[in-house]
Amino acid sequence: MPLQSNCTDCVGRSLFVLPYYGYGWARQDDSAPPKTPLDSLGPESFDIHADELVNCDEQIMGVNGTIESPGHELNGCWCCCLLRNPDECNFTDCPGHYMVWIANKKLPIQPVPYPKEALFNWVKFEKHEFCLGGFGAVVESVESVQGLYETAMAARRQVANQ
Repeated sequence: MPLQSNCTDCVGRSLFVLPYYGYGWARQDDSAPPKTPLDSLGPESFDIHADELVNCDEQIMGVNGTIESPGHELNGCWCCCLLRNPDECNFTDCPGHYMVWIANKKLPIQPVPYPKEALFNWVKFEKHEFCLGGFGAVVESVESVQGLYETAMAARRQVANQ
């Protein structure tokens, strides 16, 4: 099972999302403005209110909810985080690696068992509406990914100073 069953306790609570580079963050929609070097690193970290888990074949594959980080440019947007690999993980001492989508409103999620459909195809969006996508970590507290957080922040500082 990708996410451990105790992860059901997160629904209704806040989770920390740390966007990181991976293959780069990008706007998925047609109306995307020109990209800057900092854009490829993704947005600043944020919290989401976990509204629901995403399940497929009785396995917990991710979580979605609303960004709740006052002052953040994406505050109030919808966010979906789906696991990138089948390793068992949780939101505390064994964090997973996620594909992350951010949109102005909740998007349809259509889980189809892998390998019939790759997870990145589960989230359906309209090409004319804002949708941002990339990789990240999802945990209860930044301390669970402190090393990754420091690396991500160092990369942001380096790119911002170029």
